[in-house]
Amino acid sequence: MQTENFRKFLGHKIRRVLIAIFCVFVVVCTAFVMFHSYVPSKNNLEALSSVCMDIICIIILIILIGSFVFDNYGLYHTTRLFAGLLVATTWAVFLDFLNWAFDGSLAVGQFNFWFTAGSLCMGAILAGIFSLYLYSYMEETHRLSKMRMSALICAGINVVSFVITFVLAVTGTAFTFVDGHYQIGALYDIVTIIPVLTLIYLTGFVIRYTKKVGLHDVFAAAGYIFFMIFGALVEATYSIGTTYVSVAIADVFIFVMLQNEIITQEKRNVQKWMKQSNTDELTGFLNRHAYEAEMRKFVEDDPSDDFVYVSMDVNGLKTVNDSFGHNAGDELLVGASECMKKCFGEYGKIYRIGGDEFIALIYADAKTLKKIKTDIEEATANWHGKLVDHLAVSCGYVTREEKKELTVKQMAVVADRRMYDAKAKYYKSQGVDRRKK
Repeated sequence: MQTENFRKFLGHKIRRVLIAIFCVFVVVCTAFVMFHSYVPSKNNLEALSSVCMDIICIIILIILIGSFVFDNYGLYHTTRLFAGLLVATTWAVFLDFLNWAFDGSLAVGQFNFWFTAGSLCMGAILAGIFSLYLYSYMEETHRLSKMRMSALICAGINVVSFVITFVLAVTGTAFTFVDGHYQIGALYDIVTIIPVLTLIYLTGFVIRYTKKVGLHDVFAAAGYIFFMIFGALVEATYSIGTTYVSVAIADVFIFVMLQNEIITQEKRNVQKWMKQSNTDELTGFLNRHAYEAEMRKFVEDDPSDDFVYVSMDVNGLKTVNDSFGHNAGDELLVGASECMKKCFGEYGKIYRIGGDEFIALIYADAKTLKKIKTDIEEATANWHGKLVDHLAVSCGYVTREEKKELTVKQMAVVADRRMYDAKAKYYKSQGVDRRKK
């Protein structure tokens, strides 16, 4: 186990270092190009605007990636995939930046061709990674495992799309250079249509389960598609590098929603932990820890006159455990808790503070309390289990109106004494001399 944990820890550290190196490389190369090799006079207006947009997106994406490098969110499978999506998007934007930065200054057969080809091929990679991320997110967050096969198929299709894009680029049908300037080729639409179609299909799958996943997750999936399509259309129409700018915006959009989901999940985990720490596992009642916390409140806040402290004990639990086993004892305790919940539940809180010891802190007037006493006697008398046929609970009641001069802690002592008196009467009626036990 220690070896496995160390391996995971080491792998996490290595990923952090590699991502940090990647970010430094992109930043240094971008700065070098801008301050050393970039010649704005060789660009047209579309290229100049594309360069500016790409630089802004690179800065934003590096900041988002940094939040994963220096935060424990990277430990989760879903967030690791999203971090991978951010890295891939950053690389795509960086290649797009190089393409537009050197637009008009390099020939087709030189580096600019590979910048452009790599940038186009990244569309299929981004769609494939997003397919896997979307499935992982839906599986971890909503247990929606049905889309696994669809996500894997979409990822596989985008691998094929990557190959097709590369072939079209090499043959000059996806894009061309006229006087050194990048222009969209005759079959450019094929480069974008395959990734977009796969993502539309996955989004439709998510929409199908809207009631289960929630509208915010549907908007996240649909938003990614919208930004990708919008950016591709603008680039195809006006020859401005907006495709990956739009994808970067979509990543920011998803990042915000993912962070919100993570925060919400952590709050749920805290609430779940707090509930578990204050709840008795067998009966579902509050436990001694919760009881003591409630009693501390009464030190400062005196209860109203209709407050009633009830001390209860399940009769014969040890005998049942010794004679029939602990399963029978658990059945007896669960049966007692069901009767207590039915009779006391709507009037206050019930606590299991020991093996067979229960406390009810309720609010009831004299008439209601009389009814409660009758109800608990009838409920326990009529209860029958599979392993145990008989149930009896001894109760000690103390009302605030009766003992106004006492603190709640002192009322507890009186209630316990009355409960033990009731218990002694019960055993005497059964012909059991507990002193011999």
